[in-house]
Amino acid sequence: MLDIELLFFDGCPSWERAWEELGRALVQLSLEATVRLRNIADLHEDEKTGFAGSPTIRVNGRDLEGYDGPAVMVCRRYPGNHNHGWPSPALLRRRLRAATR
Repeated sequence: MLDIELLFFDGCPSWERAWEELGRALVQLSLEATVRLRNIADLHEDEKTGFAGSPTIRVNGRDLEGYDGPAVMVCRRYPGNHNHGWPSPALLRRRLRAATR
């Protein structure tokens, strides 16, 4: 079973679309997962490492795009999705499939 976190902060509206796309990808792939929505303001400092902006999706502890640096408090953009503030469906499906292997 996959362990997934969607990390966000208040004031960045793209997390809601990321949440919808994540749910859609899980259904399309028929995957079982524990999914948590977490506000970065509620996390301990050590949990913020790897937060590349809102929204950040971690699958089994790893950022979708491999970011592993210090927390960045910005609204995130996903270059593979025309710089929208949520990952593309293709990226989500690819990373979710890879995490099940």
